[in-house]
Amino acid sequence: MADLDPGIIAVLVVAAFFMVWYYGAFLFSRRLARRIGSELKRAVVDLGGTAKIQWFGTTAFRMTTEGSNPPFREFSVTVTLRPREMPINWAIGAAQGRRDAALIEAALRTDPRTGFELVDPLTRIGQRRSRAKSGWSNLSIGGRELLLASDDERSARRILESVDPDALEPIAALHVTAGKQPGIAASVSVAPGAASRGIATIRALADRMAA
Repeated sequence: MADLDPGIIAVLVVAAFFMVWYYGAFLFSRRLARRIGSELKRAVVDLGGTAKIQWFGTTAFRMTTEGSNPPFREFSVTVTLRPREMPINWAIGAAQGRRDAALIEAALRTDPRTGFELVDPLTRIGQRRSRAKSGWSNLSIGGRELLLASDDERSARRILESVDPDALEPIAALHVTAGKQPGIAASVSVAPGAASRGIATIRALADRMAA
């Protein structure tokens, strides 16, 4: 048998590496998405209303519910997993500090009267938001140093300090909107149990602000 050209061998090895990586990452991402989806489904169904799920490829999906029970009118959770299928994309995502995350968006039935934004400056989204605007104040909750921005800081602090510090742990960023279109948006972790805890925390905050 004629000796294979070293260049061809190198190409075959690299191709095999990328195929194994892609397949392994594909299976991992699907299993992770299914685990997160199952956890979120239980939490979202408990909110009432009509729920549905929409997939965007294998690494992103959105769960929505219309006609939710008070204090919500509509509720959605969008999950985006960090890119893993190609080594270069995985490396870039890791260098940028990208993480698997869920974005919660809820329309409220009543005006919370106090709007505010809370971010964790150690997270990627927190760093981005803290650079995008000024007027932040330091807020320490359960030994965690956060940044708060609000036109009514006293009311915002009172609301946040009434919540169990552990309940806020899964949340990287939180934005409460008051006025004609009241709502809550939050970026939460999708570590096991974290997303459902984040939903429970959003619900507790909404109940307090609606009282």
